[in-house]
Amino acid sequence: MIVEEMNILTTVFLRYDNQKITYPNSVLCTKPISNFYRSPDMGDAVDFCVHLATPAEKIAILKERIKS
Repeated sequence: MIVEEMNILTTVFLRYDNQKITYPNSVLCTKPISNFYRSPDMGDAVDFCVHLATPAEKIAILKERIKS
C-alpha cells in the first residue's frame, strides 16, 4: 500500500487495486510500519534577522549554537 494522504486523525492508503483505505492514526501508531521507498535527504531553511548593532561575539555564539 502507498500512503496517499496524512491527516491529523487518519491516514489514507491506496492499495494495488486503487481502493482507498482509511486507518485511524491511533491504530497505526501501535503497528509496525516498513518504508520501502525512503525519500531522499531533505532540509529546511529558517530566515531570521540580527540587529546591526549586535556584537560580533554574540553572532559567533549564535552560529555555534545553530551548528550544534
